[in-house]
Amino acid sequence: MAAGIAVVGLADHALRDQALKEGVPGAQHVADVARPLGTPSVLGPALLLGAVSGLVFQRPGLTHASVRIAAGVATSAAACGILKVTLGRLRPGEAPGDPDDFLPFSGHDSFPSGHTTVAFAAAAGIDRETTSAWVPWVVYPIASLVGWSRIHDDQHWTSDVVAGAVLGIWTSNQTQAFIRRHEATHRLGLFMSQGRHSTSFGLRETF
Repeated sequence: MAAGIAVVGLADHALRDQALKEGVPGAQHVADVARPLGTPSVLGPALLLGAVSGLVFQRPGLTHASVRIAAGVATSAAACGILKVTLGRLRPGEAPGDPDDFLPFSGHDSFPSGHTTVAFAAAAGIDRETTSAWVPWVVYPIASLVGWSRIHDDQHWTSDVVAGAVLGIWTSNQTQAFIRRHEATHRLGLFMSQGRHSTSFGLRETF
């Protein structure tokens, strides 16, 4: 995987020039719609809704799946943040002629793409939690649109996006595999408690 990302990196400059020359009608609108789908502010409430719906309608499988997907997304986002801080790659607008500019711990944060990492982590999680054959044909193209939007907006090099996709899928799958192994002896789930004037939510682990 690292070799593939490095190969894409060799074409970063040419791919950026090509992206900036594109004048496809409606492209900016598509980018504006796709971009938020790679943010916790959109995915977080959606996953919380899935978990709560499982509680309300007594579908524990939906609750557990939502918790596992959320854990994968959170872990992927954390791993991405660490890499961003550590590697310190300059964004295209900061170093338009030099995609190889890395200044560790400098505050620059182009590599990898956070939006893409989160989007592909969610896609991988949803794919893993479902058995429908059509799901991968929907979630991965949507995640790819998120990645494309970051290139279109000139916020990331293409290799940033490819790295984010790989990181998101791998970290999400590893996190979900760990949780499933843990669930063999422990049960981690969301619970809902209703009082006279309020409703609260929390996590409960049982042995």
